[in-house]
Amino acid sequence: MTTAVCFHCGHLKFGSFKICEHCQARPCTDDELIVSLAMSDHYFDQKSMELMGDYIREHGHPPKLDPNSEKTFRRNFEEVKASGVLDQLFQDRDDS
Repeated sequence: MTTAVCFHCGHLKFGSFKICEHCQARPCTDDELIVSLAMSDHYFDQKSMELMGDYIREHGHPPKLDPNSEKTFRRNFEEVKASGVLDQLFQDRDDS
């Protein structure tokens, strides 16, 4: 399972797109989903994710992606979205 930083509170959680057990936030918008995907152990080590969490707690929002990284993550996200995986994820949430 993926370890990720909660885009809302900065705590570590399991699953980029899962609800945060600490603050109960879950990414829903494309921008929230993209930053949640980016702030995961697929791309960063534990220490980097802890620093991202510190940043969120200090500033109240996630760090900004540089323009090239944002384009890459947005393109990857669009591919995931087109695959239908997110539709299934959100359907499972609605069934809960």
